[in-house]
Amino acid sequence: MVLRTPRSDARDEQIHPKNTEQQQQNLRKVHFPGRGQDSAKRTASTRASERDDDGERGHLHFGSRFPTNKINTGKYSILSFLPKFLFVMFSKAAYFYFLVQTCLSWWEVVSPFGGIGFTMALLFVLAVAGIKEIIEDKKRHEFDKITNSTVAHVVGKKDGKIKDERWQDVKVGQILVVYDNEEIPADCICLHTALDNCYIHTANLDGETNLKVKQPMRGVELSREEVSMHEHEALSDLRGLVSSTERAQTMRNKDQMHDHAYRLSQIAGEIHCEPPSADLHTFRGYACISSNPWIDDSLTLEGDDANGKSSSAGEVPKYPLSMGEMLLRGTTLKNSGYVFGIVVYTGKETRIFMNNAETPMKSGSMEYFLNIQISILAVLQLLLCVLCAIGSYYWRDWKGFSMYYLQLDEFVANNYSNTGVYLLIYTLTFWILFSSMVPISLFVTMELVRFWQCIAFIDSDPEMRVSEEDRSMWPKARNSNVNEDLAKISYVFSDKTGTLTSNDMQLRMIGIGTQKCGQETHRFEDIPPDTPAMESAVSFEPSLEETFGRISEWEQIVDHLKIGKACSGTQKSGDDFAHDVLRFFASMSICHNVLPEEEDDDIKYQGASPDEVCIVNAAKQLGFVFRENKANIMYVDILGKTCKFRVMNVLEFSSDRKRMSVIVQDQRKNIYLICKGADVVMLPRLSANKETVGAVDKILHDYSVKGLRCLVFASKLLSFEDWRQWNEEYRAAANDIENREQRMEECMEKIETDLNYLGVTAVEDKLQEEVPESIQILRDAGIKVWVITGDKQETAINIGIACRLITDTDRLMLLNEECKENLKRKINSLFEEVKKSAQSDPREAIVYPQELVVDGKTLAVILPDKSLSRTFASLGALCNCVLVCRASPSQKAAIVDLMKDFEKGKMLDNKMWGFKWMGWLENLTENKMLSIGDGANDVPMIQRADVGVGIAGKEGRQASNNSDFSIARFRFLVRLLLVHGQTTHYRNANLIKYSFYKNIAISVMFLYFQFHSGFSGQASIDSLTLNFYNTVFTAIPILIFSLTDRQVEELKTLLEHPQTYNTSRSLTVLTFWKAQVKAFFDAAICYFIPYYAAFSSGNKNLDNLMAVGRISYLAIQGVVTLEVLAISRHYSVLFVAFVVYSFFIIFPFYFLFEASMRILGVPDPAQEGVSTYTFASVSAWLQVLLVYAISIGARIAEKGMKTTFFPDDVMILSEKELSNRRCGAKNEKQT
Repeated sequence: MVLRTPRSDARDEQIHPKNTEQQQQNLRKVHFPGRGQDSAKRTASTRASERDDDGERGHLHFGSRFPTNKINTGKYSILSFLPKFLFVMFSKAAYFYFLVQTCLSWWEVVSPFGGIGFTMALLFVLAVAGIKEIIEDKKRHEFDKITNSTVAHVVGKKDGKIKDERWQDVKVGQILVVYDNEEIPADCICLHTALDNCYIHTANLDGETNLKVKQPMRGVELSREEVSMHEHEALSDLRGLVSSTERAQTMRNKDQMHDHAYRLSQIAGEIHCEPPSADLHTFRGYACISSNPWIDDSLTLEGDDANGKSSSAGEVPKYPLSMGEMLLRGTTLKNSGYVFGIVVYTGKETRIFMNNAETPMKSGSMEYFLNIQISILAVLQLLLCVLCAIGSYYWRDWKGFSMYYLQLDEFVANNYSNTGVYLLIYTLTFWILFSSMVPISLFVTMELVRFWQCIAFIDSDPEMRVSEEDRSMWPKARNSNVNEDLAKISYVFSDKTGTLTSNDMQLRMIGIGTQKCGQETHRFEDIPPDTPAMESAVSFEPSLEETFGRISEWEQIVDHLKIGKACSGTQKSGDDFAHDVLRFFASMSICHNVLPEEEDDDIKYQGASPDEVCIVNAAKQLGFVFRENKANIMYVDILGKTCKFRVMNVLEFSSDRKRMSVIVQDQRKNIYLICKGADVVMLPRLSANKETVGAVDKILHDYSVKGLRCLVFASKLLSFEDWRQWNEEYRAAANDIENREQRMEECMEKIETDLNYLGVTAVEDKLQEEVPESIQILRDAGIKVWVITGDKQETAINIGIACRLITDTDRLMLLNEECKENLKRKINSLFEEVKKSAQSDPREAIVYPQELVVDGKTLAVILPDKSLSRTFASLGALCNCVLVCRASPSQKAAIVDLMKDFEKGKMLDNKMWGFKWMGWLENLTENKMLSIGDGANDVPMIQRADVGVGIAGKEGRQASNNSDFSIARFRFLVRLLLVHGQTTHYRNANLIKYSFYKNIAISVMFLYFQFHSGFSGQASIDSLTLNFYNTVFTAIPILIFSLTDRQVEELKTLLEHPQTYNTSRSLTVLTFWKAQVKAFFDAAICYFIPYYAAFSSGNKNLDNLMAVGRISYLAIQGVVTLEVLAISRHYSVLFVAFVVYSFFIIFPFYFLFEASMRILGVPDPAQEGVSTYTFASVSAWLQVLLVYAISIGARIAEKGMKTTFFPDDVMILSEKELSNRRCGAKNEKQT
């Protein structure tokens, strides 16, 4: 009997505790629908409750409650939307701040404004955010409705008839039938298949496109023949796909399918399985079949119980369950006809939903910066409020009491005799008056801008697509919070396989015995499929012509195989070499895990490992064709002659084992174990002498320095008795419920020893397009590139040279020390050498960049030691490139953490005592880390980095699904950083500075007015105008600016000049407060010019508060509108149109405002007619024009000084673009 090895996972001990008693208590029970003794356990009340248990609470199954299969991924319902949405919004500090402001504005004792303006502004902001949430949530509910209404085929409990139900009505314990190309509705245990096995497409679950093979569980066979087959034939993933004709016949046999459904409904028993888990690779449980009327109980396990011990009479046998029998929700049945399964997990407990945990949300540097500046501004605002309250108190004593018409000698509301109460009330009054310092519109605008930048610019960038048809390979921004950090990357940590390389494996060289074979110029992928094997072989290795001729002369190939014998390979000729070639190529076509499928009269292979697929493909082109594996018999055509091999056992590959083995029996009853794996685990298992091992190691070294990935093949002959004894132990281990993985590992370790060496395969993983050029651009941009791989050091170095990571192997620094003291001395020596070189001649570091290589064993010594790891980080920070080989996934994540902590510590150490906070602030906004990878083993590294980028490639979608940004090729990273990163940072930086600028300007204008109003807390502008200023009048131009403006006219200019990357200082503490200083200046001219220009003119006075306030507002509105024009570098029709709209909209607003007050019956005498005579006054317009001239004049002078004497990189690039356009226009004109 063949049993497969369950995949091991590092999380097993966390998911499955070793405490057996606790494990047994936590197991869930799922009962079969058959009418065995289990059915008697249900009481009448239990059965009644099961009939009425549909709903959100789930359903009952034999007294246990399980969740409904109905899914709801939406955040809100109609009833819960308002409370949930408001709770989420007001849990944010900024929105809670605005809520408090709004509430205080209705308190007439302290508020200088009416509450209506603040309320409308807050409602507007909430409405925008709410509409966005509703649109997004509506899409989720629509998708849920489609999924829940999908048809499932359920086998009736009583009559066994198949009926259709909705997915949402599927329950635990029901038997389902799934047809080809249908998704599986819930997590099920496979009971029966139309064919021997079934094939599952798991792309929805893990992104892998290859088919997975699942087999039915034991104990539920529907005939004695099935039991006999399970006892005497293998259950192996190596069975080939049947023909499309046979599948069609199976699908048409409805009578057989309905008969199977009825028979399954009569089986009684229980399934005991682990609690719901997110683990996609392991599953633990067992089945107790109490009644199966279709088979003789004596045939179930030949008298063995689940632990391999003889079971007593009447004892219910236990059948172990693993992931090999699991059919997971969301996967699709392929090429199998139909399959029956019993539901064990539904709804939120299914594996696909247990894996739907959100990627850890990261906050971008601008959010940190924004929070810090808001905190500083809040402190400044509080200080101003307290000073103004004190000023109000002293003004009342100094002048107020003497002005009898103010009646300040009467202590009423707003005029308290108690000093403390007076100061407190007026502090609150001024707090409300200056509340617009923090722009309420900024937060909504930032959300909209980031969202649009993701979907309209990054996701829709045609330059970052592999093909227009395959949308799954389009770029995808998953976390808009870190958009701006793409412009601040200092380190890139990259995986190699599938990230720098294409994961497109091709066999390039082989070693047969100690002879190297193959020509480097040969390309199997370029050979047409119908090319004769002899021609392909000669093209690959000329000496094979004679060898293949000898093999072809042998009538009985099987008599010459002798796979268990070692390959000597002393010379490339003669019978010995022919036997070596035969053994090695036959092993290549037998020892694998691929599935064959006929397509257009050709055989195509599918497999989880690209290495295996390319090796089997190469063997096929060389005449060793793996034809099919039907009923556990492998058919291999060797140079046109068919050989058959019975597969006895398959010992699967795992990341811990780093090898896989098959045990086969040939037509002469010889039993062979064939093993292949990485050299580090294979060489110690060889029985060869030192000379042979040395020769093999040299071959491996020679191939590795060429950048090839090597696998070592070995074998041995097993006697039937040895195999039988081992197989009994292996079966007992496989049937062990409690310690299955450990016992199976011990059994595999026991048999995979004393192997005879056969040969080596060397596979090339080709570099992706433009990888060397992309890495060079990143290095030109000042980004340090670290490549972290699991390959051998020689292979990693060769790939580094091909990628232009390593430029001079003679100056390459190597760290291969396992002794801590020696390692410490070497790291310190290298650090001092590199540091001295950089300080003595900085130009040398450019001409001769520092490059470091370190292996995983050395890292295992470095990382636990804090002192040593910091020294290593210091050395790595001085290097242009660091290459880490033989690294584990945990070490990848640890390296990212190490460099993040190092950069943080370096910034703090560079600041004097008392200024450490500045280093802490710089660390939040500078030196960001980016990780990029394509596999599940890269997920920890991706999530630990400030920015995680996933490659949507051949190793599934785990990396891209857990990343902040997903791209299809490494070369797109350059455009993501240099174009999207810099442009996004430029836009959002100006958005933040301008939003604060315009709000501080109008707030400071109120501050200036207090000096002429006795610090009364009165405003010169009504609250409605103020809040429309924040949310409507000035919000749209900067929104359009943030979506359309760019620092250069042609974005390709940024790609052509990578040296400008990360040099921009668009948003620093200095530039931020520099913009706010201009706000104080602009507020001064907008207030003082109209104030000192006020005069009386009969019934059209311009000296009243509302008239001066109206002129001041018209001035400030124009100034901030012109400011957004001044900071823009790219003018579009849309942008200019909204700038004009932003200015002229205030005129109809004022007239409509006054008219609405009259219509509503709440006229304000102070504002009646003010707009009419103010806007008709020539004096008012002269004042406004004077303000504009001074403000714009100051801006032009400042910009001219900077452009002339202190230009930044962007200004220089803009001038270069302008010069090129002028030259181009001149040349065109001359032509």
